[in-house]
Amino acid sequence: MKKLTMHFTAILIGLSLLSCDPEESFYIDFYQRVFENTTNVDVSIVYHSLDSTGEKLDTLRLKANSKMAANFTSSVSSDGVKDGNSKLIIERNVGIYYDHINDYGKFELFVGNELKKEWIGPPEYLGGGINNPYNYDSWSIIKYDKPIRDGDNFIYGEIVFTVSNEDIGD
Repeated sequence: MKKLTMHFTAILIGLSLLSCDPEESFYIDFYQRVFENTTNVDVSIVYHSLDSTGEKLDTLRLKANSKMAANFTSSVSSDGVKDGNSKLIIERNVGIYYDHINDYGKFELFVGNELKKEWIGPPEYLGGGINNPYNYDSWSIIKYDKPIRDGDNFIYGEIVFTVSNEDIGD
């Protein structure tokens, strides 16, 4: 009888696991960070950070009038993404670019080999007139009609930073 009870208990546990909503229980929900280039020239965005091995450089090359997901840092699970909490989504995803421990982080914008802009953290609200990846106000949200499943993730939309003609001096 004891063996039968253990077997029955295992079946009940298995059934309860099957009834869980996998989207709620086992996946990460987030918005993809995207950089957009609205200029007529190709640009490069270089992100400088520090990790345990020293300075790290990551480069994102954007063709004219294009956009691309930026994976300078790992994706951030965003509390509130399903509820559409725009402020929280942007703050959590932009704030990851700032290394609070080392008080260091920098983006550089290049056209060819020419440095056009340098942006240094920390992230904050600087208003709509200042285009800076550390300015929460410089990011916009594009919410997808339906989340996209990507492996163990659900992508609910994009947060977008746009490089404009003003940034490159045109």
